Amino acid sequence: MKRIGIDIDGVIADSQPVIIKKLNDHFGSRYTLLDFVNFNPVKMFGMDRKQLDSFIMEKEQEIIEEALPIPGAAETVSDLAQNYGVYLISARTPIHTQRTEAWLDRFKVSRHGLVLLGQHDKRAACTDQCVDLFIEDSLKNATQVSSCGIPVLLMDATYNRGELPALVTRVFNWREIKDYIIYNL
Repeated sequence: MKRIGIDIDGVIADSQPVIIKKLNDHFGSRYTLLDFVNFNPVKMFGMDRKQLDSFIMEKEQEIIEEALPIPGAAETVSDLAQNYGVYLISARTPIHTQRTEAWLDRFKVSRHGLVLLGQHDKRAACTDQCVDLFIEDSLKNATQVSSCGIPVLLMDATYNRGELPALVTRVFNWREIKDYIIYNL
C-alpha cells in the first residue's frame, strides 16, 4: 500500500484565518489573508519570526480548537485512507496530541498514524513513515522534504509563493490533490 504524508495546519485545518484573527486581536490591527503575501512579521507586527512562532505556540490550543477543515479535506483524506496509508505529520507540539485527535475525530478525518513533531523540519518523519508523497503548505518544508527524493504537493497559499523545486507541485484544492494521487501514485 502506498503511503501519503499530510501536514495538518494549512492543508487539512484552515488555521491561517484563526492565526490572523489572534494576531489582529492582540495587536489591534485589521489584516486579512490577502495581506499575508510575502509575510513579514517585523513590518506588520514589530516582531521577528521567532517571536511570531512563540506567539502562535501560546495560542496553539485555541488555534487547534477554532480552526475549521479546508473545504473537501476531511472527506478526501478519509476516502484516500481506504486505499492508501495516510500519515499526518505536523509541526504541532506533542502535548496537543489528544486535542488534535479529538479535532480529527470531530471532523471525521481518517488516518493510519499521527506524528506531532513540535518543530517544522519534517524530513526525518517522512522518511521514518516511508511516505511516497507528502502534502504540505510551507514552501520551505516542501523544499526540505523533496530534498529526500519524496514528491510534495504544495497547497497554494498567499505565504508560499515562489519558484518550486523539481519534486514540488503546486495544487489549489483537494479535488486536484485526489486526482493527482489517483493518476500518479
